[in-house]
Amino acid sequence: MSTTTKDTTRSPRWIPITLALTSLGSLMGSMVLLGQGALISLTLFIILFPITLINLLVRWWPRHRCERMRNERRWKRRLNFTAAGVLVAAGINLFAGVNFFGTPLGTTLLVAGTLLLPPAIIMAILSFSLGRADVTQAVLDEEEHLVFRADTHWAIFLPPIQLVTLCLLLVLGPFGLGGEVIAAIIYLAVLPGMMARALAIFLNTEVSITDRRMVTVTGTLLRRTRVMELDEIKAAGIYRSWLGRLLGYGTVGIICHGGQSLKLPGIADPETLRDMLDPSGRVVTNSF
Repeated sequence: MSTTTKDTTRSPRWIPITLALTSLGSLMGSMVLLGQGALISLTLFIILFPITLINLLVRWWPRHRCERMRNERRWKRRLNFTAAGVLVAAGINLFAGVNFFGTPLGTTLLVAGTLLLPPAIIMAILSFSLGRADVTQAVLDEEEHLVFRADTHWAIFLPPIQLVTLCLLLVLGPFGLGGEVIAAIIYLAVLPGMMARALAIFLNTEVSITDRRMVTVTGTLLRRTRVMELDEIKAAGIYRSWLGRLLGYGTVGIICHGGQSLKLPGIADPETLRDMLDPSGRVVTNSF
């Protein structure tokens, strides 16, 4: 006697159908309605269309490829689907908007695709960065012990957060069309670059100290690994802004005997890293 088990991880069939119909309805509403109703409909379409694509990707992706995934990798898979959904949504909107350029439908799709583009870029960088392996462990020798690993402070995201706040103030405040144009320029031209830089520093920077060497890994697309002996370090110092002093982060600068220098921005608790690198007060203990 054979028994079949129902796949409870797959969403019910009515969910993607409902999302697709609601997305289509919000798109039509953004073209038919006027004023605030059109803005609300466009906002709903920008939110619901990527969610619909993400749900379809998760639902129809071959299940056997993910059955043996460990729990800690499943959330990365979901993140990959989310990034893919937002990217595809932005691409479809932009492509269709160009094809229907000059019509109300084309204008709506171009606006939706343009607004989805920065989140799509940020999600793609996030998904790409989190899928990487730990480089530091690969360069350690068998008898070498990791004694300290520096963390990147969350305040590295403060500049992009400030830009988002500025965009909201320009759009919602009494600045008229000029404020909306400036907000659009900031959102499309400045914010993606600043957010990409913050993500690159936060997710792709590794600073580790062993009992003999310091290992740093930086970069997003092209990762650069630097390994230097502790005896080669001539001096280490800290640069902090007033906000860095308040929140407890800063940039650690390193100077080597050969004249080379290195800056590590956004380091949490920079004093500990500085004290372990500065030859005048270096104390290295095995803490791992």
